Amino acid sequence: MYKYRNLIKPLTIRSVPFKLVPLDAPSFFMESKDLEGYPGHFYVTYLTKPCSLHPVDENVMVSHPYDELLIFAGTNTNDILDLRGEVSIVIGEECEEYTFDKPSVVVIPKGVPHGRARVQRLDAPMIHIMLGDSPSCAVEFREVKVGPSKGSKYSGLVKKLTTSKDAYELYRQLAPITIDERGVMDLRAIGPGEAYQIVQMHPEDLEGVNMSFSWEFCKTPGVWMSTRYAHVHPEPELLIMLSTDPERIYDLGASLEFWFGSEREVYVIDRPAVITIPRPWIPHTPLITQRADRPFIFMLLCPGKYTRAGYVETGYDVF
Repeated sequence: MYKYRNLIKPLTIRSVPFKLVPLDAPSFFMESKDLEGYPGHFYVTYLTKPCSLHPVDENVMVSHPYDELLIFAGTNTNDILDLRGEVSIVIGEECEEYTFDKPSVVVIPKGVPHGRARVQRLDAPMIHIMLGDSPSCAVEFREVKVGPSKGSKYSGLVKKLTTSKDAYELYRQLAPITIDERGVMDLRAIGPGEAYQIVQMHPEDLEGVNMSFSWEFCKTPGVWMSTRYAHVHPEPELLIMLSTDPERIYDLGASLEFWFGSEREVYVIDRPAVITIPRPWIPHTPLITQRADRPFIFMLLCPGKYTRAGYVETGYDVF
């Protein structure tokens, strides 16, 4: 009866392998085998105190046989670009150390040693996300031979969160959305349920790493897009819904209605979850926020550049 039920996965606290994050930091971790074959893996970790991570052991560095993105974001729902903390990370055999105090993504190309990352200051909870361009997590440990150094060889790999030009142009075709000088979009002109603050980055701004992602705050009930159409992509996709509050990690603070397939199967999501669309061209949406008691986080992940390639008319409205 429910063809797509297996594509909606509740998020459950689970330890991240290889001691990449502190054991006492609540985390969600999923690989391709957990995501019905989606060709990637991720973890999400809530940080509430200074710590070292990726890895937690400061005497070693790590590298991976795939490209990786390390995202550090804040939980101030009034300002998506307020980190309320300071993070440093070591990159390369030279152990170049970079420090930032704005929400950022660190691009880690295949084989480049990195870590540890250190959360040096934390004035409010922070969320750390790892996106791996591989079905499963794999780590090679390397002994740290020199102390952190200054340099600029890898400076282009540390990037403030913003919106790629391609992403802005994509949404601008749908409605007269707004974007501020920092690259933060408001998508509610598309539909009231859409994000009131969103940044989205594509490979063009990620040193060519073959992934796109968004980081979004949502708070308004209503539809996210046309209720007469489902849409499709030529790429797989993950849609992740998260709480902003590590003390209420399983309380999304909202209730969402998600429509799946040309069959228009309807699912209600009221706790943190990931929707996996593991193959191209699976029709999905609209998404409708039924209730929002407080702002919640929404993320979109996909290999390559995010597109909305086409729409599927179902012939009737959802209302």
